[in-house]
Amino acid sequence: MGLEAAEFLSGKDTISTKEATVTMTFNGQVYKMLECKKFSAKLEKNKEDIQTLGTHWKRKKTTSIEGTGTIGAYIINSNFIKMALPYIQNGKDAYFDITFTIEDETTAWGKQVIQLHNVNFDDIPIADFEADDGVMDEETDFTFEGFDLIQGFDSTTF
Repeated sequence: MGLEAAEFLSGKDTISTKEATVTMTFNGQVYKMLECKKFSAKLEKNKEDIQTLGTHWKRKKTTSIEGTGTIGAYIINSNFIKMALPYIQNGKDAYFDITFTIEDETTAWGKQVIQLHNVNFDDIPIADFEADDGVMDEETDFTFEGFDLIQGFDSTTF
């Protein structure tokens, strides 16, 4: 029986988030972000209200989109701080690409690869310490201006 004919989702075909990898391309160099512990990206739609006579329904018209996301990482280097220095010193902001891949070999769905373009951090964490038994980590929000679905999962459900 093929995947498209399956009646119920098999537990083994759910995708483990532990199989995700994230890389950053900055100034032509690709860096594997092995310190990454959390990553999310989404498109936010701006919708304008459309109201007409003869109906009580308020309709919506999408007029633009915005790419936003969050990255969380263990602090093992000073890379994010170094990326902020050119803007502080001479006004040159840092833009880069992020590619994330997820491939769980146990599933039948294959892998997915997405690349975000013109990523720019909203803030750069400098320090955040607590007197507990924790480890150093940071989280920052970002925006992006475009993306490519380089490879999609092998699902035929849509």
